[in-house]
Amino acid sequence: MDELKPIDMFAWVNIGLFVFMCYFAYFDRFVRYRGHEYIWEFFVYAVVILVLILFAWHMARRFTVPGWLLAMTQLGILMHFAGGLAFSGDRRLYDSWIMGIRYDKYVHMFNAAVAALFVQLIPFERVLRRAWLRNLVTILLVMGMGAFVEIVEYMVMLTVETNGVGSYDNNMQDLLANLAGVSLCLLMAGSMRRGRRPGSAARLKR
Repeated sequence: MDELKPIDMFAWVNIGLFVFMCYFAYFDRFVRYRGHEYIWEFFVYAVVILVLILFAWHMARRFTVPGWLLAMTQLGILMHFAGGLAFSGDRRLYDSWIMGIRYDKYVHMFNAAVAALFVQLIPFERVLRRAWLRNLVTILLVMGMGAFVEIVEYMVMLTVETNGVGSYDNNMQDLLANLAGVSLCLLMAGSMRRGRRPGSAARLKR
């Protein structure tokens, strides 16, 4: 049996949290907010998210993931749950606007930044010698993951007649928020690296 790693506990806790929230909170709130006619949309999202969690867990077990990065990931997950469960006035937090920007865009930005941190910790320097190439690969990988989520939403829009996904405008705003998040992360990481000795940054180890 493989050695139990922090990522295993992290994965089990969040799988349990996700199933718990779906059964005791999200299902009823989703039906109340969207209506029974939207129920297939709920199940599509639930299955896709669960598959992504399992896939991410399988991939992450190959590396030693720093505790601080797991903590940031957990914060991003809690931000997502809060968006669907918490209310600001008579609106869900996901439908609320903060400083002229919808809350869900902040969630996109934060989680894109966390994804960029995961990608940046992979030792790309073995094959990519220049920092700008490593940054470009990070941007493309994070944007690709974000685009996959938007593709899932688009498939829901095509196959579930009474969906609540939103328009192309919303999809593009989500992708722009992802781009803003990964760009800010790379700018901050670059500034921090310039202020430290070369080679002092942590790296994921196989």
